[in-house]
Amino acid sequence: MRVLKWIALVVASLVVLLLVAVLVVVWFVDPNGFKPRIEAAVREATGRDFALVGDIKLGFFPWLSLRTGEGRFGNAPGFGDEPMVTWKSAQVGAKLFPLLRGELVADRVRLDGADVRLVRHADGKANWEDIGGGKPDTATANENPMELRIDGIDITDSRVSYVDESAARHIEVTGLDLTTDDVEPGKPFTDTEISGRLHMDGFREAVPFKLEVPRAELPKDFSSVDVEKFAAEFGGLALRGGVKGTLGERPSLTGALSSNDFDPRALLGAVGVDPPKTTDPKALGKLAIDGRWKFDAGAILIDPVSITVDDTKLSGAFHRAAGEDPIGDFTLRGDSIDLARYIPPPDPASEPFVLPTAMLKALRFRGTFELEQAKLDDVLMKGVTLRLLLDEQGLHGEKPAAAPASAEKKP
Repeated sequence: MRVLKWIALVVASLVVLLLVAVLVVVWFVDPNGFKPRIEAAVREATGRDFALVGDIKLGFFPWLSLRTGEGRFGNAPGFGDEPMVTWKSAQVGAKLFPLLRGELVADRVRLDGADVRLVRHADGKANWEDIGGGKPDTATANENPMELRIDGIDITDSRVSYVDESAARHIEVTGLDLTTDDVEPGKPFTDTEISGRLHMDGFREAVPFKLEVPRAELPKDFSSVDVEKFAAEFGGLALRGGVKGTLGERPSLTGALSSNDFDPRALLGAVGVDPPKTTDPKALGKLAIDGRWKFDAGAILIDPVSITVDDTKLSGAFHRAAGEDPIGDFTLRGDSIDLARYIPPPDPASEPFVLPTAMLKALRFRGTFELEQAKLDDVLMKGVTLRLLLDEQGLHGEKPAAAPASAEKKP
């Protein structure tokens, strides 16, 4: 018992000394004196300008942490004087006892108000390339790098912009929030959530989006992916599903996908696409999709698939082979549809509606479309079957052998 008491006393004394040392560092050491050395080290390692504009503060609770105010990371030569990255505040902390064992276990990394500007010139050069100053990697295979684990990442109220001058493309994400659970190489990502507002060329407004992934398994070499389930939102569209398979030169992925009953008109309008004009202004106001899919080195299989368009329910399958000139095959069966709702409204000032046969002939698919019944004004057609053929004439419908005996004229 005496030995145990002495051991406990020694351990307690060491802990107290350690706490006193940490408190002395926090209270009496000015971390801002190290700013020039930190900035110079980053500039030497990356070849970019780096500045910590705000003060550096040391924290003690719950872990020894480092907090900075505003900062900036410079752009590559030829991309202007505007920094590539700026931020309002950042914080990172390290757990002391794992550090003594040769492990770097960081507290949650927090970044607020980041502004990331990504640019690709017309010649293909991008400002995120060559970070590191073009210096060769001097690490050898015999070196054992310190293991790194982070308790999580929090990015709040940030912005990412991407400009591709070769394609005249501009993409911007504002109000970006990202949170994750533990991050460790080779271990699954858990409780990951990202949200913000997306704006692209042609969008009439920024569209809010959100992605939630409870668990995602990705090996260190990114050769495979396993996401049991995810939830995504884009405007009024909400998707649920999962994905699993291998990546690389010949990816092979399988998964499931289902959507809510969303308004395709509102979604098309938000992304700058005019929805089709219909006699019934409420037509194409509800769409839902549910199915399982497979992608195998370019080949696509969706089987089964269920589609709801307004009051019409469809089910079937779709398959497209791989290759340079693939052909898609589909089979769809539905209950009933009122065709008059979807015909463009009459407009004396506009050109009469003409079926875009040239565009249809250029489509590379074929299949069968069956309906239990179809209504057009006062004509009710039962057992409607439309077969789309693809041959040297392009895409066209199969001519019926006889007049449809199932057509009925409603009183």
